[in-house]
Amino acid sequence: MLNQIALRLVLPLALLIATLAAADATAQRPQREVKWVNPQVANVKGLEHKVLASKSLGHDVGYAVWTPPGYDAKGATRYPVIYFLHGAGGTEASDSGGFSSMVAGKIRQGDFPPAICVFPNGGMSGYRDPVEAMIIDELIPRIDHDYATRAEAAGRAIAGFSMGGAGAVRLAILHPELFCAAGSWGGALSRRGSGEDSPLLPAAKTAARTLQANHFELLTINGDQDLPAGFTPLGKVLKPLEIPHQVVTLPDTKHNLGHYYERSAETMLTFLARRLRGE
Repeated sequence: MLNQIALRLVLPLALLIATLAAADATAQRPQREVKWVNPQVANVKGLEHKVLASKSLGHDVGYAVWTPPGYDAKGATRYPVIYFLHGAGGTEASDSGGFSSMVAGKIRQGDFPPAICVFPNGGMSGYRDPVEAMIIDELIPRIDHDYATRAEAAGRAIAGFSMGGAGAVRLAILHPELFCAAGSWGGALSRRGSGEDSPLLPAAKTAARTLQANHFELLTINGDQDLPAGFTPLGKVLKPLEIPHQVVTLPDTKHNLGHYYERSAETMLTFLARRLRGE
């Protein structure tokens, strides 16, 4: 009897100690350091690294810009712009070479309109708060000032992977006056839970008229092992509003950008090309 009583007392105490130890370990675990300026971008023709003195962030932040072959810097030709957002742990250099090279290939084939690609550094922000303000209030106006862009929603699309995919959808819904399309690879309303309580759901309803006026369309691509229902609640909101939302589920695919490139680059780039042509 005494042994049973002792066991009943020891087990909860051991559980409490283990819980406190785990919490302490989490508290002590260093957060991933964010390097805000990363000038070593891929050696791709037309790709340049730039630095923005951001008032929103309170420090410099890097971004990369790719201009298409034959880019007319004098402004006689105006170009649409794609903003591509990296995933958690990435930087402005992470995807700039790979994504811009895919766009360049499609332009050479005549399957994509000549376009500018911009790659912001979002740190680990989820593209919220100061980073959101940096992109919306500082970077987009800077790009429109410095480059020969079509500075209107019809000439601006946003896409990304993982945190960047979710961020692309988020920024497009919260700033519906800015974009005609958003594309997400491996994103979700929430990495935990169903996303039914996401603030983007009421925001989409509020933004509906502007999204409709800009002929906004959404493409979400997820692996069957990578939150394939990650945007289902948003799709349910968009459907009665008659805002197109194409959902693609890739078989045998986990959370790997290389696999998304291999298995659905054609789908994503065809979607972005169609929207930037106004089709």
